[in-house]
Amino acid sequence: MNRLIPPIASLLLGACTTAPLQTPSLPLVVEPSINPSCANLLDDYETFSLMDGKGRKQMLDDVSSAWQLTRNNCEQLRLALLLSQPDRPDNDRRKALKLVKELLRNEKLLDAQAHQLARLLHDQLRQAHLQQRKIVELKQRLQAQHGASKQLAEQLNNLQSQLQQLKNIEQNINEKEQSIITPSTGNLPDEPP
Repeated sequence: MNRLIPPIASLLLGACTTAPLQTPSLPLVVEPSINPSCANLLDDYETFSLMDGKGRKQMLDDVSSAWQLTRNNCEQLRLALLLSQPDRPDNDRRKALKLVKELLRNEKLLDAQAHQLARLLHDQLRQAHLQQRKIVELKQRLQAQHGASKQLAEQLNNLQSQLQQLKNIEQNINEKEQSIITPSTGNLPDEPP
């Protein structure tokens, strides 16, 4: 029996050693790769919208400089977002549209979320640009109509003035005819007294 103790002990000791635990395998979730510089685009947009004029200018200068140095697609999209703010001048929104068009033409663009954001921004900017063009066109048409209306008003004044002159002439003729027909002496000018 003594001979059996060492093999049994070694079996027991071997069983007591820690074996790697088998954990149920969880499905592997693959997150879409997000470019770290594109991760906070909307946060920057919101921060920019809450800043005062001086802070906005500084942030816009910083982002513009970063894009000029790196030519990074995310910085380009960030710059386009900042330039597209509703209270920015039309010139800035045109620059933003140009930047976004460049991004969308490039096949090796951005991650999927940034691409969707760029597409949305492009559509919004293009729509705003079309509306601005319509406004300019309508203003030009309104000015042309105003000019035509002013010209018609002047013509009407001239015609009314001419009409008044004709009425005055007609009244003078009627008065002269009346004075010829009924002279103050009661005799007609052709009749002898």
